[in-house]
Amino acid sequence: MFKVRKFIGISQDLFVVKNLIGSLLQGIGVAYLIPALLIWVYPREIGYIYYFAVPGALSVLIGAWWGRHARQIEDINLRQAMVSSAFVWLLASLISVVPFMAIAKMPFVDSWFEAMSAWTGTGLTMMHNLESYPHILLFWRSWMQWLGGIGIVLVALTILIHPGVAAARLYKAEARSERILPNLVNTSKIIFEIYLVLTLLGVYLYYINGMSLFDATIHSMTGLGTGGMSSHDLSIGYFNSLSIEAITIFLMIMGATNFTVHYKLFKERSLKAFFQDIQVRYMFLFLFIAIALITYNLFGVTHSLGASIRQAIFHSVSAVTCTGFGIADLNKYPELSKFLIGFLMVIGGGAGSTAGGIKLIRITLMYESLKWTLQESILPKGAVIKRKVGNYIFSEAEIQEVLSFTMTYVALLILGTVLMMIRLNTKLVDAFFEVASAQGNVGLSVGLTSPALPVDLKVLLIMHMWIGRLEIFSTLVFLVSTAIAFASLFSRD
Repeated sequence: MFKVRKFIGISQDLFVVKNLIGSLLQGIGVAYLIPALLIWVYPREIGYIYYFAVPGALSVLIGAWWGRHARQIEDINLRQAMVSSAFVWLLASLISVVPFMAIAKMPFVDSWFEAMSAWTGTGLTMMHNLESYPHILLFWRSWMQWLGGIGIVLVALTILIHPGVAAARLYKAEARSERILPNLVNTSKIIFEIYLVLTLLGVYLYYINGMSLFDATIHSMTGLGTGGMSSHDLSIGYFNSLSIEAITIFLMIMGATNFTVHYKLFKERSLKAFFQDIQVRYMFLFLFIAIALITYNLFGVTHSLGASIRQAIFHSVSAVTCTGFGIADLNKYPELSKFLIGFLMVIGGGAGSTAGGIKLIRITLMYESLKWTLQESILPKGAVIKRKVGNYIFSEAEIQEVLSFTMTYVALLILGTVLMMIRLNTKLVDAFFEVASAQGNVGLSVGLTSPALPVDLKVLLIMHMWIGRLEIFSTLVFLVSTAIAFASLFSRD
């Protein structure tokens, strides 16, 4: 009887998860079809259309079949939402390998790495000599990063999924919590509209400053999406332009800023809301300290104060916003500079943005939590301490959740660093840098990530990218739930 009940429970979970994944898979399928439109601009690349149209159409059809009962689901629990969200990100990367394998002739693991890096907005790449690849493939990488920046679930909420408890749980499971408006679908649409307007602004600014329209589109999408994939091996350094670097810094900061702040900026038409945000203020504080130290440390390498400041500013912003654009070879940087950039990648951007990392609000909350603990020791018994950070008021449970998340994040970062260091027999700072870049969904590299990397370490970094994008807990719930489901089905009890 107990086994029957377990089987029924698992069957119900599978029914819910299958239909949710079906709805999301349709969105991925539609996304697959968009690059095919580039043949109108580049007709010589028409032969590649099948590698997008066929898997895209199959994704839509399979998604429609799996999700045909989705509207019958009125309620789901958070565990089901987390399992669905984690699985769909994994599935998205796996079904997106076709263009890389067929066009770039990349092995499966390298193609999976590239797809996961793109969808999660990481930017680490297995591709080199990018200028030699077709425009449609380069656009595919950037398109995935642009969509992945705001999230697969959010895109689906905007287009496909009807409002309700299921939508809200999925939204939370994808590591999002901000609500610009009470209605979740309207919130999703506003975020999408802001994202689109800023992207078009970036395209325009790049174009009038000398980029081709294709390059402007690519870099605007991956800059605002804090993904960092470029159409050139030298990334932003290829252009060697201060104006283009300034535009990129603007886009990266916008991408790493909470969308609620963007909404206030658009609505109030004033910079006051931007600089009042506690996360923005701490971002600039960390940047000021890091830029000063890196500039001093780089002077011995560049022998030019101007070049040191320029590189320090750009790479510090790229790191803390988790974008991954570069203008110089980081492998030649002193170890202190690498560590500081790695530290910024761990901190990350603002919650409710496209950036990764631990997030500024959590870092701020941990610092404030230390102050509150000291105050409790000093103040008289029974004194009330208001746990407020900026405009946010936190409960004791929320503080504990932040501490648990941060400890888990750091533990996984240390584990990955140790494995990378032992397996490659490389320096601690280089192993830390690469793992921090993958888990923070950044994309900066000191040269360890390449096709020559052992397969097991490629898979390790893929897992770090996946875990980092969903902020750990959804992926852990997915892995544990999957293990329990299999154990229950095959147990003899």
